[in-house]
Amino acid sequence: MIKYILAASVLLNSILVMVVLGVIPFLLYTSIIINCVLMWYTKKVVDVSDSLKDDVVAIYNEIESYSDHLDQIHELETFYGDQDLQNLIKHTRTVVNNIIDIQQKYYDDVEVMEDEDYEEDETPQEVE
Repeated sequence: MIKYILAASVLLNSILVMVVLGVIPFLLYTSIIINCVLMWYTKKVVDVSDSLKDDVVAIYNEIESYSDHLDQIHELETFYGDQDLQNLIKHTRTVVNNIIDIQQKYYDDVEVMEDEDYEEDETPQEVE
């Protein structure tokens, strides 16, 4: 309801400015309104972008934590050298590297901690 009243007020004020003062002040008034709307829209877009960046960083941290946990399980004597765990570790590292690539592509200011553990060509040692 308030949005409709505000829109009606802006419209009526613009008509009043044009009738009373002429075309030039009307164009100035219209320009000010358009600039205010564009500033509001820009702020909304930046807020969404920041939120998206925070979500990507949170996902990266969760998957990195999962990868560390998987490495710890793989190092246990019971599971050391298990081919399924090795494939899970390799897949997790691939996912982490993909997230790092996305962060670097879209967010230049995000510092990504690239560990040596996440190189794709590295494979866990097998039990001899």
